[in-house]
Amino acid sequence: MMSEKRRMHPAAIAVSVLKRMKSIVLPFLFLVFLAVKDGETLGLLIFGAGLVVVFAATTGWGVAEWYRFYYWVEDGELRIENGVFVRQRRYIPQERIQTIDTSEGIIQRMFGLVKVQVETAGGGTEAEAVLSAVTKEEAERLRDVLLKKGPGESVVDVMDGDPGALLKEREISKPTYTISWRSLFLVGTTSGGIGVVLSAVVAFISQLDQFVSYEDVVDRFDLVVQTSVYFIASVAFFVLFLAWMISIAMTMIKYGNFTVVKQGDELLISRGIIEKRQLTIPLGRIQAIRISQNLLRQPFGLATVYVESAGGAGGKESDFATILFPLVNVKEVSGLLQEFTPEYIMQKHIQPLPKRSLPRYLIRLVLPALLVSSVVSYFFQPYGFFSFILVGLAGALGYGQYKAGGWNVRGSQLQLSYRLVNKNIVLVHRKRVQAFEWKESEFQKRRQLQTINASIKSSVTSKSFRVVDVEKDDSVKIFDWYTYEKKQG
Repeated sequence: MMSEKRRMHPAAIAVSVLKRMKSIVLPFLFLVFLAVKDGETLGLLIFGAGLVVVFAATTGWGVAEWYRFYYWVEDGELRIENGVFVRQRRYIPQERIQTIDTSEGIIQRMFGLVKVQVETAGGGTEAEAVLSAVTKEEAERLRDVLLKKGPGESVVDVMDGDPGALLKEREISKPTYTISWRSLFLVGTTSGGIGVVLSAVVAFISQLDQFVSYEDVVDRFDLVVQTSVYFIASVAFFVLFLAWMISIAMTMIKYGNFTVVKQGDELLISRGIIEKRQLTIPLGRIQAIRISQNLLRQPFGLATVYVESAGGAGGKESDFATILFPLVNVKEVSGLLQEFTPEYIMQKHIQPLPKRSLPRYLIRLVLPALLVSSVVSYFFQPYGFFSFILVGLAGALGYGQYKAGGWNVRGSQLQLSYRLVNKNIVLVHRKRVQAFEWKESEFQKRRQLQTINASIKSSVTSKSFRVVDVEKDDSVKIFDWYTYEKKQG
């Protein structure tokens, strides 16, 4: 009977211990390195003994937490009771539960288990409830009872049903999308992750001065550095190449075996090699679809498709959005959306921005770049004059922003197109727009231009999509479209 209290698998103890030890190991290793460097053997032994004590205490606490943690389903609620000394009870009504996501870390995979995250409407950036180690069958039963209980069907009936039958039901052929390893390699190659990895590599190297005498290194290679720029160029190339390869490897590990399956009114997204994750996105929770192209992918007609959804923290990748298709040809987006999210239709034609918007786009970027380049060239002559390249790049970006801007309204769907650095196309339905507003400065007013802004509900508060310097008459049309139903009422 599911109304009886249940404990998680004992592997939850190991998950809890590792989670706490991660925050202790790195500072401990840093102190060990200092002790070894200074020759303090006694200090090293003390640190080692301290680590053993901390590990034992952490393990004991993990056992106590596991033993005192219960969960069960009763009266249409997921109920959780936990706390070693102070007991806490949490009741999560079934109607508030939006998704139940699963993932498999290293510990879970060793025992054939999964981690379950229960997401609720308005739950913020953290999951409402987490079961760190349960069987796959148990996770399936929880998903079916809390998300798919039919009218007149009791919680106990579903939870005590045959789990094999539930799994077989999911094996029925459904619309499926997978990404090849070749395409996944392109995802890593053209992603912006190299910047993050490069920052981490530089930060790591900067900390090595505790153990490496850079003065000796410079003295030994001083002659090489002075007589040849190839050495410096080679080092810079090696660091960039290393960061690039690490970024590609991280992307392939994170998104390996990426699969999207449409099951009824839900999208099931699975991914990961080391840590396998399965995310559930109900179609009714989708607030918008966003098609994004960075500067490397756009020349090849490639894009990443994101789902903007309300509530829940599981699977959020970029700006609290979930990747639906990691890398697809823009020409294929319409067909994929029709198959997986048929309510959203990508229109080929958009209403472009008026020509009188172009000077404003150029001035906004070129003028600051011109000022910066002038200052740099003045203080760093003669090489500072190369900084004027920024002016050309700013002009190109400003023109690209102008060409990318536009809008389209068809039926109940609004399509906005804009660019900051990446080009974005957003599809949103009228009923999903939480607020629509237009703004105009004194300079825009003179040119009959306005800035439009559409906001949707997101994980935490709201998310906005903005198109700058739209024709004023077009702005009025979009506003009338948004308020049409209200006016009819």
